[in-house]
Amino acid sequence: MARSFDESVSPLTDRPPWRTRTMRRAKAPSPPDGRTYLSAARLRRPRRDPTSEYEALAKNVVRRSLHIEPKENVIVECWNHGLDAAKEIVYQLRAVGARPMLLLEDEETHWRSVENLPSTKLGQVSAPEWAALSKADAYVFFPGPADIARYRKNMEKSQAATSYNSDWYRRAERAGLRGARVLLGYVSRERARSYGFEFDAWRDMILRASSTDFNAISRKGKKLAALLSKDAEVEVSAPNGTRFACELKGRAAQSDDGIVDAQDVKDGEFMTNVPPGYVIVCPGETSAEGVVRFDRPVPYLGLQITDVAFQFKDGKATWSAGTNEESIRGQYDRATGAKDRLGWLQIGLNPAASYGFLQDDLVAGAVEIGIGDNSEYGGKNHSNFGFQGRLTNATVRVGKKVVVDNGRLAA
Repeated sequence: MARSFDESVSPLTDRPPWRTRTMRRAKAPSPPDGRTYLSAARLRRPRRDPTSEYEALAKNVVRRSLHIEPKENVIVECWNHGLDAAKEIVYQLRAVGARPMLLLEDEETHWRSVENLPSTKLGQVSAPEWAALSKADAYVFFPGPADIARYRKNMEKSQAATSYNSDWYRRAERAGLRGARVLLGYVSRERARSYGFEFDAWRDMILRASSTDFNAISRKGKKLAALLSKDAEVEVSAPNGTRFACELKGRAAQSDDGIVDAQDVKDGEFMTNVPPGYVIVCPGETSAEGVVRFDRPVPYLGLQITDVAFQFKDGKATWSAGTNEESIRGQYDRATGAKDRLGWLQIGLNPAASYGFLQDDLVAGAVEIGIGDNSEYGGKNHSNFGFQGRLTNATVRVGKKVVVDNGRLAA
């Protein structure tokens, strides 16, 4: 299973905290303004470099994540900055005998529409696209847009441009779609500049984490999810003074392993992230006690929120932050519902992911704790706010078993 790292998030991170973090339904396809339809049969590809840098990623998506079969219809959607990787997906789809269609979101046409047209003219999906969705067997999406600072500047109308989100997911589920959200789409030079990331290092990490063995992640995820699905007390500690405890209530933990199988589709969990890698569970919402001092900044729409800490007393949370706290505080103050209750506990699984970028939560042994809405994970919190932080060197004990030891997944 997977939640989004949309401007929203992922994931996740890099998203407005007042929007719910969802599992596989979290990310709408990108705004349709300026979309170009390219029949894959008409794309002319130069002779393939057998060492294509996107080949391993594309094969993982096509053969492992979605198990594409000959003659299946597959939609591939990307923005300008993701086109080269999307073309490799198209090639690998052809190689297994599938029938791809490539949709291109043009960045500048999108921003011209958002910045100059009224909201009522944004977020419109054409009848031919709905028809294509109804006939598709699978869907591969490279998120965008590339310019996160421009998104923050035009937040209200940017959200209007994806107002079809819920309808898209309802139709996709009804069609029995299998989908993969390729997080390489979040790697753009514009976003790297906004956050202060080194672009090439970020890109290399995502490619590496997307090319790892998803079956190994799946095995580890199922084992950990089974443990987190039991009634048990959880203790989280770290050298920075973190001392936190909560209670698991026997709710089913969910694992994002990068693979969509028949049971996932049956359960309505038809989208996965690539790269994948975490297990998430909703503990008892009023069971949390203690202090969590996160040691990674929280990325939010091109900003880094530093020194985030949660303090739980009698099951209710208060929080503080350092740099850029004001970007979140106003949203929190205006939010309603269970914004101050424990939402989720998450543990990263991907051995090829590394810290320092938007996808910190995927790193094997990373611990994420969130407050606010958890209704789409099977929890009881309903709110228009969700906020989370990550720990890199935590120790996590579930009952008597240590599952994370000083930031490393236990065997």
